[in-house]
Amino acid sequence: MTSYSATGLPKDWAYSPSIDLELKQYILLGYMQRVKARFGEHKLYPHLTDVRSQAEELIRLQRSKESLARSLNTPLIGFDPGTGLPLRERPEDPVPLRVIDEVIGFAVPNLLRLLDEGIGLREELAQRVHFAPVGLQPLHTSEGWLFIRRGREARVYAYSIPLVQEQDRDLSHRNVLTHFVTTYTMSLANTFDRMKSDLIGRHPALPNPATFAVETDTELPCIETLMPLAKRMVHAHVMAQG
Repeated sequence: MTSYSATGLPKDWAYSPSIDLELKQYILLGYMQRVKARFGEHKLYPHLTDVRSQAEELIRLQRSKESLARSLNTPLIGFDPGTGLPLRERPEDPVPLRVIDEVIGFAVPNLLRLLDEGIGLREELAQRVHFAPVGLQPLHTSEGWLFIRRGREARVYAYSIPLVQEQDRDLSHRNVLTHFVTTYTMSLANTFDRMKSDLIGRHPALPNPATFAVETDTELPCIETLMPLAKRMVHAHVMAQG
């Protein structure tokens, strides 16, 4: 059964079901067009992660193919001056494998440029989001409350950061687990500090929880963009304090 990515690109698109360079280029360009459309809507995830995954998969495929070629017992033609590894005569690839090489050679630079575009957009949007602790913070900040404000609405999430974490900094948002708690309406009287006090009254088991607020006046999609950005900010702050 074929596995599809978030934007409908099969995981094995580069080498299945048929090996046709023009078709593969058409498939890739259609995928990139869909991703760029999502970026145009300021929807970062899961599209940004998927582009990176697609590029890394093709690079792994290329390296595996090169490693296999080096391991074949073909005539020795010299040594690599950079690594000292033996260089052997490369057997001629069948036509389908040569087409796959051409597909990878076309796809990887395009995917990496799209990835850079997405990362640049993420940095730009992050500048429109304000992050700040709310009130006094306890020594233990790996769990607590997270306020997400857009306009006058402030959504409250309980967050936690597990001991076992994803080590890839680009995926740091995955290290912050959240679940929705309630919604408040912001006003001059109903501030973040007031909301925190109300939450402490409702949840006495957490007398002084770590509390952070993420605010934006830009219309950003909550699930695809604002929440992942908020999680990245929380994780960066907690790790810096740790």
